[in-house]
Amino acid sequence: MQSVFNIICGFILGLLGIILTGFVFIEMTARSLLTNVGIHGAVQTIVLSVILLGLIVVSFRIFGRLFAVLLTAALLIFLVHAVIGLPHSTQMPLSDSGAITSF
Repeated sequence: MQSVFNIICGFILGLLGIILTGFVFIEMTARSLLTNVGIHGAVQTIVLSVILLGLIVVSFRIFGRLFAVLLTAALLIFLVHAVIGLPHSTQMPLSDSGAITSF
């Protein structure tokens, strides 16, 4: 159960990484184009903010359903794990030294 949950979380994080890489590439390209054109300062920040909002809307339109499916699957696995209540097989060793263990 835990491995399936980890796989789905890995897919979600991988997809987020790919999307963020695309965002950074487009932002750096737009920033260099704006600098070459001669747009600097607050105007450049406003233009880049508008581009970022557009990229967010486009990414939710493209990947929205995939995110919804992956998040729903992860939450269902988490719910099944909580309802079934499978015990963990890992035992924490007890220390006899009496020292305080910090995590």
